[in-house]
Amino acid sequence: MSKGKILVVDDELFIRDLLFDFFKANGYEVILGEDGGRALDLIETESFDVALVDLKMPGVDGIEVARRIHQIDPEVPIILMTGYPSFESAVNALRQGVYDYVIKPFKIPYLKAIVERAINEHKLQRQNAQLFDKLRKTEEQLERLKKERYV
Repeated sequence: MSKGKILVVDDELFIRDLLFDFFKANGYEVILGEDGGRALDLIETESFDVALVDLKMPGVDGIEVARRIHQIDPEVPIILMTGYPSFESAVNALRQGVYDYVIKPFKIPYLKAIVERAINEHKLQRQNAQLFDKLRKTEEQLERLKKERYV
Protein backbone atom coordinates (compact mmCIF):
# COMPACT_ATOMS: atom_id res chain seq x y z
CA MET A 1 0.00 0.00 0.00
CA SER A 2 1.26 3.46 -0.93
CA LYS A 3 2.25 5.92 1.80
CA GLY A 4 0.74 8.70 -0.28
CA LYS A 5 0.43 10.09 -3.77
CA ILE A 6 2.94 12.79 -4.74
CA LEU A 7 2.81 15.11 -7.73
CA VAL A 8 6.32 16.23 -8.75
CA VAL A 9 6.50 19.13 -11.20
CA ASP A 10 9.91 20.36 -12.36
CA ASP A 11 11.29 21.26 -15.76
CA GLU A 12 14.65 19.69 -14.84
CA LEU A 13 14.71 16.00 -15.76
CA PHE A 14 17.42 15.31 -13.17
CA ILE A 15 15.24 16.64 -10.32
CA ARG A 16 12.16 14.75 -11.54
CA ASP A 17 14.12 11.50 -11.81
CA LEU A 18 15.82 11.99 -8.44
CA LEU A 19 12.55 12.64 -6.61
CA PHE A 20 10.72 9.88 -8.48
CA ASP A 21 13.36 7.27 -7.66
CA PHE A 22 13.70 8.31 -4.01
CA PHE A 23 10.02 8.57 -3.13
CA LYS A 24 9.05 5.48 -5.15
CA ALA A 25 11.73 3.47 -3.29
CA ASN A 26 10.26 4.76 -0.01
CA GLY A 27 6.75 3.51 -0.74
CA TYR A 28 5.06 6.51 -2.35
CA GLU A 29 3.15 6.70 -5.60
CA VAL A 30 4.81 9.42 -7.69
CA ILE A 31 3.35 11.17 -10.73
CA LEU A 32 5.62 13.43 -12.77
CA GLY A 33 4.93 16.63 -14.67
CA GLU A 34 7.54 18.44 -16.73
CA ASP A 35 5.91 21.88 -16.60
CA GLY A 36 3.10 23.91 -15.08
CA GLY A 37 0.65 23.15 -17.87
CA ARG A 38 1.09 19.41 -17.36
CA ALA A 39 0.66 19.85 -13.61
CA LEU A 40 -2.68 21.57 -14.15
CA ASP A 41 -3.82 18.78 -16.47
CA LEU A 42 -2.90 16.18 -13.85
CA ILE A 43 -4.58 17.98 -10.94
CA GLU A 44 -7.82 18.12 -12.96
CA THR A 45 -7.94 14.34 -13.36
CA GLU A 46 -6.21 12.93 -10.27
CA SER A 47 -6.06 13.62 -6.55
CA PHE A 48 -2.79 14.01 -4.68
CA ASP A 49 -1.69 14.00 -1.06
CA VAL A 50 1.06 16.56 -1.75
CA ALA A 51 2.52 18.50 -4.69
CA LEU A 52 6.22 19.32 -5.11
CA VAL A 53 6.35 22.21 -7.57
CA ASP A 54 9.34 24.07 -9.01
CA LEU A 55 9.06 27.85 -8.87
CA LYS A 56 10.73 28.78 -12.16
CA MET A 57 9.44 26.86 -15.16
CA PRO A 58 8.75 27.84 -18.74
CA GLY A 59 5.14 28.81 -19.39
CA VAL A 60 3.14 28.57 -16.19
CA ASP A 61 5.39 29.23 -13.17
CA GLY A 62 5.16 27.56 -9.77
CA ILE A 63 3.25 30.41 -8.10
CA GLU A 64 0.53 30.23 -10.75
CA VAL A 65 0.47 26.43 -10.50
CA ALA A 66 0.02 26.72 -6.71
CA ARG A 67 -2.80 29.24 -7.15
CA ARG A 68 -4.61 27.05 -9.68
CA ILE A 69 -4.10 23.83 -7.70
CA HIS A 70 -5.70 25.47 -4.68
CA GLN A 71 -8.64 26.59 -6.82
CA ILE A 72 -9.19 22.98 -7.86
CA ASP A 73 -8.34 21.29 -4.54
CA PRO A 74 -7.66 23.73 -1.68
CA GLU A 75 -6.61 20.96 0.69
CA VAL A 76 -3.54 19.76 -1.26
CA PRO A 77 -0.33 20.84 0.48
CA ILE A 78 2.07 22.40 -2.01
CA ILE A 79 5.82 22.46 -1.44
CA LEU A 80 7.44 25.05 -3.68
CA MET A 81 11.04 24.31 -4.69
CA THR A 82 13.42 26.91 -6.06
CA GLY A 83 17.03 27.39 -7.01
CA TYR A 84 16.40 31.14 -7.19
CA PRO A 85 15.08 32.14 -3.77
CA SER A 86 13.95 35.68 -3.14
CA PHE A 87 11.97 37.50 -0.49
CA GLU A 88 9.34 38.41 -3.09
CA SER A 89 8.83 34.83 -4.29
CA ALA A 90 8.63 33.57 -0.70
CA VAL A 91 5.95 36.15 0.14
CA ASN A 92 4.03 35.34 -3.07
CA ALA A 93 4.23 31.65 -2.21
CA LEU A 94 2.83 32.25 1.26
CA ARG A 95 0.02 34.35 -0.19
CA GLN A 96 -0.91 31.40 -2.41
CA GLY A 97 -1.07 29.15 0.64
CA VAL A 98 1.94 26.97 -0.07
CA TYR A 99 2.79 24.53 2.68
CA ASP A 100 6.56 25.09 2.49
CA TYR A 101 9.23 26.86 0.44
CA VAL A 102 12.34 24.72 -0.13
CA ILE A 103 15.59 26.06 -1.55
CA LYS A 104 17.60 23.96 -4.02
CA PRO A 105 19.91 22.24 -3.63
CA PHE A 106 18.11 20.52 -0.77
CA LYS A 107 18.98 17.46 1.24
CA ILE A 108 16.64 14.60 0.37
CA PRO A 109 16.04 13.57 4.03
CA TYR A 110 15.01 17.17 4.77
CA LEU A 111 12.54 17.16 1.88
CA LYS A 112 11.27 13.70 2.89
CA ALA A 113 10.51 14.98 6.40
CA ILE A 114 8.53 17.90 4.97
CA VAL A 115 6.62 15.62 2.59
CA GLU A 116 5.79 13.16 5.38
CA ARG A 117 4.56 15.95 7.65
CA ALA A 118 2.48 17.47 4.84
CA ILE A 119 0.89 14.14 3.94
CA ASN A 120 0.13 13.32 7.58
CA GLU A 121 -1.49 16.72 8.13
CA HIS A 122 -3.45 16.38 4.88
CA LYS A 123 -4.75 12.96 5.92
CA LEU A 124 -5.67 14.27 9.38
CA GLN A 125 -7.56 17.19 7.83
CA ARG A 126 -9.52 14.79 5.62
CA GLN A 127 -10.29 12.50 8.56
CA ASN A 128 -11.32 15.48 10.66
CA ALA A 129 -13.68 16.69 7.92
CA GLN A 130 -15.17 13.19 7.58
CA LEU A 131 -15.68 12.89 11.34
CA PHE A 132 -17.22 16.36 11.51
CA ASP A 133 -19.61 15.42 8.71
CA LYS A 134 -20.50 12.17 10.47
CA LEU A 135 -21.11 14.07 13.73
CA ARG A 136 -23.34 16.58 11.94
CA LYS A 137 -25.40 13.77 10.39
CA THR A 138 -25.70 12.01 13.75
CA GLU A 139 -26.90 15.23 15.39
CA GLU A 140 -29.50 15.67 12.63
CA GLN A 141 -30.72 12.10 13.17
CA LEU A 142 -30.90 12.70 16.91
CA GLU A 143 -32.98 15.84 16.39
CA ARG A 144 -35.37 13.93 14.09
CA LEU A 145 -35.72 11.16 16.68
CA LYS A 146 -36.47 13.72 19.40
CA LYS A 147 -39.18 15.32 17.27
CA GLU A 148 -40.71 11.93 16.44
CA ARG A 149 -40.73 10.96 20.09
CA TYR A 150 -42.59 14.07 21.17
CA VAL A 151 -45.12 14.07 18.34
